[in-house]
Amino acid sequence: MVEARLALTVDPGTVWRVGFRPQPWAWTDWKYATDQGRFNGRWDDINGQFRTVYAGESLFACLIEVFAKYRRDTHLAEALKDVLEDPADAIEFPARAQAVVSYRWLEERRASRATLQGTFCRVTAADTIAALWPRFVDTAHRLGAADFDAAALKDSGPRDLTRTTASWLYQQSSPAIDGVEFASRHGDDLSLWAIFERPSADSEISPRLTQITPADLSPDTPELVAAFATLGLTWTD
Repeated sequence: MVEARLALTVDPGTVWRVGFRPQPWAWTDWKYATDQGRFNGRWDDINGQFRTVYAGESLFACLIEVFAKYRRDTHLAEALKDVLEDPADAIEFPARAQAVVSYRWLEERRASRATLQGTFCRVTAADTIAALWPRFVDTAHRLGAADFDAAALKDSGPRDLTRTTASWLYQQSSPAIDGVEFASRHGDDLSLWAIFERPSADSEISPRLTQITPADLSPDTPELVAAFATLGLTWTD
């Protein structure tokens, strides 16, 4: 019987990120690790020992990830119709309108393109799931998942399973895993990467990233227009 092995991508190439100015690729400051000293990203470290920066195969993929939370929630909209709101509360604590984004969002953020090198685990590939299943199936059950499978790894709910998996992958040395390649839960056609920090070697930016090229965003940026159309969003003052 042949043992299943992790599916790997070596030197992915061009990737994109949308982050905060002045340097979108910078590691997030540890002061923002508010979950008992841990970050709450899907592929962040369950033990809070290293940081992760996320990237997409395209600017469009990054923007879909960033703006998906602004979509109109039809179930919430229907429920709010039956809520009687005190006029004074509406003035003092106005609810955020759904499906709109303030132009101020653009002031703090910038896009950037870079070349990504290294070895990345394709976590939802069949070979990877087969290789990891014996190690993590009990953990998956304990955390409430029906199985250790692609569905569990893409679940938008509790993230302890994916963060535990990321921590184990980080500790591997033959070969060393520089991060995770995964499909967006907003579409299997959108590939994303989680890049692991190596504290002994990394500085403000991962050395796995080269040829970094910043790109300003505006309401007329084609990928931004396309993302807004896909998600049904509009701008507001």
